Amino acid sequence: MKNIFARGGIEFLAVFLGIALSFYVEEWQNTNDQKNLLNKDCKNILLDVNEDLNTISNVIKSNKDDYKSCNVILSNVGDNSSIQVDSVLSYLYSMNYPTFFGITKSYKLSYSAGRLNLYGDDVLISEISRLYDHFYERLKINSDLYDQVSLRFFDTYLFKNIGYAWHSSYDKNDLEEFFSEKVFTNEVLTYRGRVGSYIRRLEETENQLKIVKDRLENYLEYN
Repeated sequence: MKNIFARGGIEFLAVFLGIALSFYVEEWQNTNDQKNLLNKDCKNILLDVNEDLNTISNVIKSNKDDYKSCNVILSNVGDNSSIQVDSVLSYLYSMNYPTFFGITKSYKLSYSAGRLNLYGDDVLISEISRLYDHFYERLKINSDLYDQVSLRFFDTYLFKNIGYAWHSSYDKNDLEEFFSEKVFTNEVLTYRGRVGSYIRRLEETENQLKIVKDRLENYLEYN
């Protein structure tokens, strides 16, 4: 009888250990699969980050050109000598107020799947979250505001008052009078202020993009 109980206990223990081992192996396999998927997520996010770095660099350069154009215009209209109408028009023509909206698809897919928070490195998660949930969101708000200010300056103000100068011949005396008005100077100053503020937001975001790029490359190197 004792032998029967002993054999039964051994069989029960063997079954128990077999089930426990099976659960452990399954859990280990699932975790390993999720980490492999996370690595793919990180590679995709890195591709987006590299593309955004290239884009934001071009947007910063273009906005800095706009800022310089504003300075030249303000210097021209503030000069005691006669205003160079053709020069002012040329610099106004050159402005295109480009905005930046980052690529977020890869980040959102990884975040919604839960892999980033469950299996990612804490420092990496923190820097990626700062980029997408803080810097990109803040920049989006500034981009929308920048678009509004730019459209008002160009469409509502300039095109409304001197739109003919963009599409046909014009009277230089009329334009010289328009450019010499304090209202025009104030409008350019307001627009330049928005450009300068937007450049600062862009550069902050660019710096965070570089931090995330370095973190992702370091993570992928060892995983």
